[in-house]
Amino acid sequence: MICGFCRDPAEFSCNCTSKSSYVCSKHVGNHYKLIGKHEVNQIGRKKILFNPIMKAKLLDKIFLLKTQAKLDMKKTILHANDLITQINKKLNKINNYMINFIKSCNDTIDYIQNLNEEIEEKEFYCPLESLLIMKEPEVLDQIYGPKIKLYPINGKTIECGISTFPHCIFQYTFRALEFSSENEVICNNGTVETKIKTNFNWAGRLLSVGKKFGIYTGGFPASNSAYIIDLESKSINSLPSLHQKRCFHAMTWIDGFPAVLGGCDGEEDLAVVEVYKNGNWEIYPSLTSKKKCFGAISHFSKTYAFGGNIKTEKGKKRLNHIERYENGKWELLTIKLSSNLSIPGIFLLGTNILIFGGGDNDGKMTKDCYIFDDKFMKICKADFELKEPLYFASLNALTLKGEIHYYGTDLNESCRFINLEFNI
Repeated sequence: MICGFCRDPAEFSCNCTSKSSYVCSKHVGNHYKLIGKHEVNQIGRKKILFNPIMKAKLLDKIFLLKTQAKLDMKKTILHANDLITQINKKLNKINNYMINFIKSCNDTIDYIQNLNEEIEEKEFYCPLESLLIMKEPEVLDQIYGPKIKLYPINGKTIECGISTFPHCIFQYTFRALEFSSENEVICNNGTVETKIKTNFNWAGRLLSVGKKFGIYTGGFPASNSAYIIDLESKSINSLPSLHQKRCFHAMTWIDGFPAVLGGCDGEEDLAVVEVYKNGNWEIYPSLTSKKKCFGAISHFSKTYAFGGNIKTEKGKKRLNHIERYENGKWELLTIKLSSNLSIPGIFLLGTNILIFGGGDNDGKMTKDCYIFDDKFMKICKADFELKEPLYFASLNALTLKGEIHYYGTDLNESCRFINLEFNI
């Protein structure tokens, strides 16, 4: 309501006329001067009560907001502390890996500096020898260290890809090499994939030697045959026969020479080791136990054999054995693989060795990866794994431009060319 004199808010009303009049305190006297009977009343503000139910609900809501804010603040602090813990854990893990890598560099430097300045001429040179005599200087360009990636705090924090060193100088191959089917050899140089039809059988084994050659040994039924394959011309020539016929064995380097280890002669499992020297196969000290379907790799002056299986009355039994060849003899290590394993993949990871895939205790292919440290005699499961379960019969990895490529085989006997994209 407004004053009839000045249009200010009215404070009084009067029923002196047929229609109520309203005046403010300044003009109430003027109203009394008007003709008529005046009964002036002070105007009172209308009172509206709060709704008690809604008041209680509002208070409850605010209390809940306060309680939730306290909880969120606590969760935020816990989350921030957890992030700090995770970052510190990740940092410690990467630091340990980098320390391990630096040690691997030091070990390799010492190893190379202590080598003789010359070697006798031979038919096949191991990767390190090929590099040092300038037969395959390209290997030098494939030596990569760990790839550190730093991310903004709102994403990943730190990531470290595994290094190809020193694997590339002890096990370097110019081509990944494997059987794509029962009688077909497949090789890949990172650009071109080549398939070679053969009379070989995938129960035999392949070892990449030099820029364009591969050695094939054994077969099925068990055989003492050995061949050299020109992977470019696809020509195949015989090598002197093995002393022992075999299948499902392993191939790697021993003392800088191509070697075959263990396997099966068709009836019995084998421990026999042969090394190709000066145009002939030479019998070497045997493994500590007979086995087949295992993985082997050369590392500095040592050679390792992992897992495998043996024939039993009930069929076959997978093994968790680790054997090491050094100074002319094999030793069965006291430490065991975390799982009984056959036909695993193997890669040299700094001073440690990475073991991945293969067949596990239940005979199933696995994606699991393990890291073996022979200095401190411990093995642990890695916190990364293969993208799919695979086994690796021939361990000819292609370490190209810092990336690691293998041919792996699944349970359907389908061959895959895979990239090991592991991060520490």
